[in-house]
Amino acid sequence: MHLIIGGACSGKRAYVKSKWPHAAWITAYSGDSFLDWKEADDGPLVLEGFEQWIGTEDLTDLKAVRTQYSGLLNELLQRKQETIIIMLEIGKGIVPVSENERRLRDVNGWIQQDAAAICTDVHSVWHGLVKKVK
Repeated sequence: MHLIIGGACSGKRAYVKSKWPHAAWITAYSGDSFLDWKEADDGPLVLEGFEQWIGTEDLTDLKAVRTQYSGLLNELLQRKQETIIIMLEIGKGIVPVSENERRLRDVNGWIQQDAAAICTDVHSVWHGLVKKVK
């Protein structure tokens, strides 16, 4: 499993499309559900929009949300399908005023750490530059 992480409009999608041009995409930005991967074909699969999917959860119990997504990522890993996860870095910059937005930022960061731990490759993308970090 591959993790591609970076800020908004940093070149993540362009990098993934150049490296896996025939991959199927499941994206929250088009209204896809995170669980749609369970019905996907066996070819390369791209998942993007985690901050959108996580943002729809009840964020009163962050540990439960983290456990749920970490479990799903581990389940996805068991499929042995080439999977590319694109995650938006939202932890840098100004701390949100809204408590719910701060909770989203925190749990998103923890889930990103969990994804980085289980992925075989991790790439950071910033200003269109790709750096392998794992």
